Amino acid sequence: MKYTVESLRQFGIQVAEKVGMSHQDAETLLKNLLLSDMRGVRSHGMTRLGGYVTRIERGCTSATAQPTITMDSGAVFSMDGNNGMGSTIGTAAMQECIRRAKEYGVSFCTVNHASHYGFGGFYAMQAAAEGMIGFNICNSPALVAPFGGATAMLGTNPMTVAVPSGKYPDLVLDMATSTVAKGKIALAMKEGKSIPDNWALAPDGSPTTDPVVANKGALTPLGGAKGYALALIIDVICCCLCGGNNSRQIPRMFEDPKEPSGVGYFMGAIDIGRFVDLETFKARTDAMYDELKAAPAAPGFQEIMIPGEIEYRSTQKAEAEGIDISPAIEKEFQELAGKYGVSMDLLQKC
Repeated sequence: MKYTVESLRQFGIQVAEKVGMSHQDAETLLKNLLLSDMRGVRSHGMTRLGGYVTRIERGCTSATAQPTITMDSGAVFSMDGNNGMGSTIGTAAMQECIRRAKEYGVSFCTVNHASHYGFGGFYAMQAAAEGMIGFNICNSPALVAPFGGATAMLGTNPMTVAVPSGKYPDLVLDMATSTVAKGKIALAMKEGKSIPDNWALAPDGSPTTDPVVANKGALTPLGGAKGYALALIIDVICCCLCGGNNSRQIPRMFEDPKEPSGVGYFMGAIDIGRFVDLETFKARTDAMYDELKAAPAAPGFQEIMIPGEIEYRSTQKAEAEGIDISPAIEKEFQELAGKYGVSMDLLQKC
């Protein structure tokens, strides 16, 4: 069933406020969740609302904590997330990077004592909207087997890069370093669906199509050895540089959560205008993308897409037609509404 974006926003904000979040932080959380759904990344959308609420209820994440700057060296700085909500921490960190990049040309920060920050594109896209190149990575619980291994040792450890464009949608790379994000396994479990046999391994190291079995085993690294190397690099940066837990130390965040995550982030913004006039840069990207678009499409494909273009079109469609919410997630909404006294009448079907 499809619901309007605005009604989902209002419902989610009221639930978040009921568990102690300020209106501003609740709005930020819902922007993150809804942008994910609108861009077609359902694994990090409204399906996560209940999980974030549970973490707050159990004291694993603070609804009110704000990040603090612990090291300031001008263009580079460090933040302590103080175990706050990931969307609150990530937004504060990226906004500070953007502010400093306007002053210094570039700015990067490390963050520790952080939490799951949801849809990673949400942060890098904030920099792109300001005419900058945005970059962010974080580590996550050990769910992925290293190349050649059968046991989960690394997180899905996602990375995001967003680059402003001219006449085309901004280029947005938002990817896990596993074949798929863990949220897709969780969503398949929730909806009772099978998964492709290259997504995950059973506990004995063999491929599986059962998401329940996959949840007990390990995800596969993206592209084999290449995804493994990327995941390890991100874990090294987020743990050894940022001071976060490593993937083996981070507890699974949405499965019977009992303790803080201690995730590390590394974020940055590059002010394009310090290197080349922004309009010149955009004209160059247009020319490059024009060449790609003019290249012949392979059999079975209608056109060549710029990274993030499919998601951009999905967002436009969702704005007009609403967001599809599965029966399993509707049931979670009903449970949240009953528990926190939030009216289901807020949700308007399309």
